[in-house]
Amino acid sequence: MLEFLTYSDVPDSVKDVVDVIGMDAFKDLVKLAGGSLLYIPNESNLVKPIRNRMIREEFRGSYKDISLKYGISEIQVRNILNK
Repeated sequence: MLEFLTYSDVPDSVKDVVDVIGMDAFKDLVKLAGGSLLYIPNESNLVKPIRNRMIREEFRGSYKDISLKYGISEIQVRNILNK
């Protein structure tokens, strides 16, 4: 029956999800996680490991340059590099 689902059948509370991911992906999401509570991490949680990897790759000895480039403290740069 899900194959017959149309946009007008979708509850208003999740139409914004359909608008972003499309109807086919929404149907797949319903099949995968329908009826369950689904945690979707926020953007900063997803990109922080990428940022940290880039810092480790780009570091050439200047904590100040990296801290300015990424808008974080020099102490935070040190912590990232020491992990």
